[in-house]
Amino acid sequence: AFAVLLVVLYHVWFGKVSGGVDVFLFISAFLLSLSFMRKINEGKPLNLFKYWLHVFQRLLPVATVVIATTTIASFFVLAPSRWSQMMQDATSSLFYYQNWNLAFSSVDYYAQNAAAKSPFQHFWSLSIQGQIFIIWPLLFAAVAYFVHRYRGNLFTTAVFVFNTVFVASLTFSIVETNSNQAYFDTRTRLWEFAIGTLLAMLTLKWKAPERARVVMGWVGIVGLVTCGAILPVERAFPGYLALWPVLSGALVIMAGSTNSRWGVDRLLSSAPLQSLGNISYALYLVHWPILILYSTAVGTSRVNFIEGAVIILVSIGLAWL
Repeated sequence: AFAVLLVVLYHVWFGKVSGGVDVFLFISAFLLSLSFMRKINEGKPLNLFKYWLHVFQRLLPVATVVIATTTIASFFVLAPSRWSQMMQDATSSLFYYQNWNLAFSSVDYYAQNAAAKSPFQHFWSLSIQGQIFIIWPLLFAAVAYFVHRYRGNLFTTAVFVFNTVFVASLTFSIVETNSNQAYFDTRTRLWEFAIGTLLAMLTLKWKAPERARVVMGWVGIVGLVTCGAILPVERAFPGYLALWPVLSGALVIMAGSTNSRWGVDRLLSSAPLQSLGNISYALYLVHWPILILYSTAVGTSRVNFIEGAVIILVSIGLAWL
């Protein structure tokens, strides 16, 4: 909830990268990894096809509705010269390769003119997540095979595999950061997912003292809030600077439930954020096309505060619906 709120506010009012999407990426791997680690540890079958079916049955219906309605609305708002590209974006979004479509089209993610952007551009991160939902279970299947076949240690084997992915991807990401394609390249993002997996294993083995966790939680939240405002993200993501939002989010997760009146978990577990969390996926889906189609319709490169507030409220309403 907190991460998606940052994404929406920064997109609508500031036209900047917030770092919230980076949190989405590593959290998805964190949750996936906890599930697969438990299955391997208990000797249960991974049932990859059942897992994939469950995941995409959960993700695709809402995404399909948003893609279909955005496509229809685009025919009324976008110039006919953009229809062909729009249909290509819609198709690549539906089949989870929008990030590569944008990369090969040399799209500038940091361009400030909202009216010139694709209403499907935000599907780049969902496409990478969809690809990871295919790749990560295969990596865990390889870990499970090695552990059972050679009686290896589950924790050591998993750390070796995913730490290798982390180092290789982060190195590649730093080298490729100056390229337009790097922002959308799955390979430059694998390390963010790897951190999620390594964090999952860390939480299974270690828990910080309560006072330290109170501090960790607030440091993480402050880091997330200030990331987009302080960091020179233009031409610098997803290189080493993306460690800022990812590690900030990791601190919040490691803080966990502190049982302290001063803990940030009191804020994050509040009813408004819990309700927002329930619609966070849908909110991410709908806010961007509303922003882009409105900006195009009125011919503005940036909406003002009032327009932005209305867009956010409408997006929340549609996400709930």
